Amino acid sequence: MNEKLYWKMLAGGGLAAAAITLIGCEPALAKTAGELGAHIASQGDNLGKAVSAMSYVIGMGAGAATAFKFKANRENPQHHPISHALGWAIVCVGLLFLPQTFKNTGDTFYGTDATQNVSTGITTIGN
Repeated sequence: MNEKLYWKMLAGGGLAAAAITLIGCEPALAKTAGELGAHIASQGDNLGKAVSAMSYVIGMGAGAATAFKFKANRENPQHHPISHALGWAIVCVGLLFLPQTFKNTGDTFYGTDATQNVSTGITTIGN
């Protein structure tokens, strides 16, 4: 297998995760600007879940690429340096731990008892 195939596998996995995520989203059919704003604001949680899911999928793909790079290094160390495999391993670990890092960072900045902003006094424009 060559390196182009690795990139195609990673891109295919990422695109598949994005397609599965987008299929589950419903369109924003709002009658007022307030409804449109509320719909956009409500999608933050879903966007975070999509980023986490894609991070896990692409991280596992990077793990597979790491295994192939280690195998290639074992078969021909002069042609495939170990640094390529270690680079893929760092990418793999980084992507697999990214969602937990987001959660810990959010807990650090906002605390574990943080609540969502709730807008009050909003009036709709037109009916």
